Amino acid sequence: MKYAAIDFETAYWGPGSACSLGISVSDGNEITEEWYRLIRPYRMNFDPICMRVNGIYPDDVEKEPAFPAFWKEVAERLEGSIVFAHNARFDMGVLASAIDTYQLPDIHFRYGDTVVLSRKLWADLPNHKLNTVAEELGFTFNHHQELDDARACEYIVRSAIEKTGAPDAEALMKMTGQQLKRFAIKRGAKRL
Repeated sequence: MKYAAIDFETAYWGPGSACSLGISVSDGNEITEEWYRLIRPYRMNFDPICMRVNGIYPDDVEKEPAFPAFWKEVAERLEGSIVFAHNARFDMGVLASAIDTYQLPDIHFRYGDTVVLSRKLWADLPNHKLNTVAEELGFTFNHHQELDDARACEYIVRSAIEKTGAPDAEALMKMTGQQLKRFAIKRGAKRL
């Protein structure tokens, strides 16, 4: 069994906004690989709300490479995998936007959302935010730090596999009435 969990943080609302990415790769028992990078966004026009949430400021990334410098490393970890994110629509949108903005090659994987998964398996929680779910499951972490968020997301998947007795992540999704979605990029989005 192998799956990955990802978490992006963004500098602003819009295309090419990724300013950091954390990836945790798991075999279902433990994290087997981790990857984290600060990323120079397409524009250095940081939104104050984003900075308040993630604690990443222009000075932190101004000398970092842009997303294309990391593309090969990211693609190697995600291509052909099952990938999870907490609020996957956001993270998959950030990834698709970066790929389209920089006109990078397509990548192929299927993904699931741990928000939906946690609502199915831990319905009685007061909310299903990443920190609420992870802490309920006994995982302590630094919320909105990208690698820690990816670790927390991986832990939710691992806990769900344990709770359901699923043999792997794909079976977990089926057992909880969900389908893995295919990652897709809408090419030719509005250019900056």
